[in-house]
Amino acid sequence: MRKPFIVANWKMHKNVKESVDFVNQIKSKLPDPNKMEVGIAAQAFALPSMVKAAGNSGLRIIAQNAAAEYSGPYTGEVSLRGLADAGVSYVMLGHIERRRLFGETNTSVHQKVQAALQRGVTPIICTDETMVQQVVNDEIHYVFHQLMTVLHGVSLDQIKQVVISYEPSWAVGAGQHANPTLAEEGCRLIRQTIAEYYSYEIADKIRILYGGSVNPNNIKDIIDKPDIDGALIGRASLDLDNFLKMISNAQLTLKEE
Repeated sequence: MRKPFIVANWKMHKNVKESVDFVNQIKSKLPDPNKMEVGIAAQAFALPSMVKAAGNSGLRIIAQNAAAEYSGPYTGEVSLRGLADAGVSYVMLGHIERRRLFGETNTSVHQKVQAALQRGVTPIICTDETMVQQVVNDEIHYVFHQLMTVLHGVSLDQIKQVVISYEPSWAVGAGQHANPTLAEEGCRLIRQTIAEYYSYEIADKIRILYGGSVNPNNIKDIIDKPDIDGALIGRASLDLDNFLKMISNAQLTLKEE
């Protein structure tokens, strides 16, 4: 069974003290990490302090972005080597805001994914609903073009380490009500695409999260769906009590299995 993963994406919110205080308050209230993972994606300057505060609680501290190069004359970039040395276990790559605001492309995200895998930092690859038709054996298949371009060259062994987050562009940061049925359909098609490019066995093991207007009222219905393995949560994760409520509601799906 795929382990659910609940991720807070704080974007450009919270300073070091606020981030560490949040970790200290939440770390003793987390679910069993063997049954459900919880992570926080924070700003780069807060990550080392958060890793130290999290200790052995099981809370995953996540980078929001990283460069494809490990070192060099790249002023302002975040090194994956540095993240790994700091104890950061995951990195988000290709978030829709990075694409919209900073012009990241499939090629640049692909390079970052390869660098993260080589450095031992698990990439959480964000992808939207961009799809294309392909004809295989005289049958029409709908393929997530953006995702598969990013995954090009990722080996069978490497793909097993990847986490994917489905972010439909109409739902991210828009305050729209997330539709569990549409969310499931997108995640199901992603899993189908991976199965066709790799294998059904591998596709069945990869965790696919949903990101887009997730809140305490809809999170259970969303991750209750068979192809959704967790959530990437934006503004609703900034408040401690709100985030704890979402984790608690997500845990209800475990109790019903």
